[in-house]
Amino acid sequence: MNEYAHITLDLLFGFAGLFVFNQVLGKAHFSKLTPFEFVAILVLGDLVGNAVYQPDVTAAQIVYGILIWGLIIYAIGKLTLKSKKMRTLFEGEPSIVIRRGQLQYDLMRRNMLDLNQLLSMLRQQGYFSLREIEYAVLETNGMISVLPKRRYGAPTRGDLGLHGAGGRVPVTLILDGRLQTDNLGKASLSEQWLKQQLAGQGIDSYAGVLYADWDPEDGLFVMPYG
Repeated sequence: MNEYAHITLDLLFGFAGLFVFNQVLGKAHFSKLTPFEFVAILVLGDLVGNAVYQPDVTAAQIVYGILIWGLIIYAIGKLTLKSKKMRTLFEGEPSIVIRRGQLQYDLMRRNMLDLNQLLSMLRQQGYFSLREIEYAVLETNGMISVLPKRRYGAPTRGDLGLHGAGGRVPVTLILDGRLQTDNLGKASLSEQWLKQQLAGQGIDSYAGVLYADWDPEDGLFVMPYG
């Protein structure tokens, strides 16, 4: 009987610890997990599962294990929010596996993505041929985002008799207060021009900008901190 009481007590404490862990880290960590977060959750479940069936492990030790592991994940989460390098290290970066209708084989190989897997992911998004795709982005959580070619997508501005070419991917220029120099070059824009645009909006440094992107049709979009 003591063995069943031990299991029940451990499960209750384990549940309480996991509940607090979930509340502290936030819902975003459990919606669409990155590979690192997926492994972190597996380890957490393993900590509780193994402890339940080991009589020499106390409830306090279970809570302690969850607490330490939770603090590690929480600290890494804070670092990834503040540092682009840390975010890239732990979460990776999105990869454009189809660009302007052309497969990017090097990026596919780098992400261990074969053609059959890519086609399956596209079908799940409602696209059954590569001819329909203008851009496809493999996200850090393993999902794929698709920008179809104009004639295969939803009704466009042109279909509605409005002006505008459409079908473009905005280029991120500033992220977390840091200039994305490579993207600035890809957009054929100069840093002097960008500083002038920011100054026109009362922003004197990149550090004051949370996010900014450039679209040839819609121009510069700036979202300052706060």
